[in-house]
Amino acid sequence: MASTLDFRTHADQSCRYAEEFVNIYYDCVDKKRRNLTRLYLDKATLVWNGNAVSGQDALGEFFESLPSSEFQLLTLDCQPVHGQWSTLHQTAISRSGRSPVTVSDFKTGIAELSLVSK
Repeated sequence: MASTLDFRTHADQSCRYAEEFVNIYYDCVDKKRRNLTRLYLDKATLVWNGNAVSGQDALGEFFESLPSSEFQLLTLDCQPVHGQWSTLHQTAISRSGRSPVTVSDFKTGIAELSLVSK
């Protein structure tokens, strides 16, 4: 019983962290791009349309090169990462939405996955 409660507590915390992260992340993407690199580890790699961008300087340049945006989040799912797969309190966050970038008269769909450590 205690194990079930511990997992439920961990899952609830992960959901709160995920919502907080997503709110901060998309606020930065849409309005404060110069702050985005603070949300990534020094050795982070971002994969965008199959192209990898690694390191703080490259990420900063990449974010600044993107056109202005106002993302619309449609779905959010989070799962705590536990056991042998994590030594930290980590949460896997999956989300999808729409980008304001228009391709062939329709808004581009987005799907993103992040592993966040709290």
